[in-house]
Amino acid sequence: PAIRNLLTDFLSTRGYRVQTAPDGPTTLALVGRAAPQLIVLDIQLPGMNGVTVLRELRARQYTGGVIVLSGSKDEKLLTAMLEMGAVELLPKPFDLERLALAIQVGLILSKS
Repeated sequence: PAIRNLLTDFLSTRGYRVQTAPDGPTTLALVGRAAPQLIVLDIQLPGMNGVTVLRELRARQYTGGVIVLSGSKDEKLLTAMLEMGAVELLPKPFDLERLALAIQVGLILSKS
């Protein structure tokens, strides 16, 4: 919740419209109602992990960008996220300005 609030405040002050979800199932429900251009997705989520969420998003034909946040060093897991089309993989702790840049790039790529 603390990181989610930090990101919401940081991105909102930069003019982004932000929706948040506390877990994987809620993320899928939100995307099902109105698909965002870009998702910032943590690998460690309650309910289902980020790999499962991204796999399900792709199965549902979500074509928007995904930026993955992870404290994991599991190369197999991280490679799976990239193979499913993650735009960027940022290790935790992450730099907010680097995230802002990744979001700009991700939004450009999601439009092309």
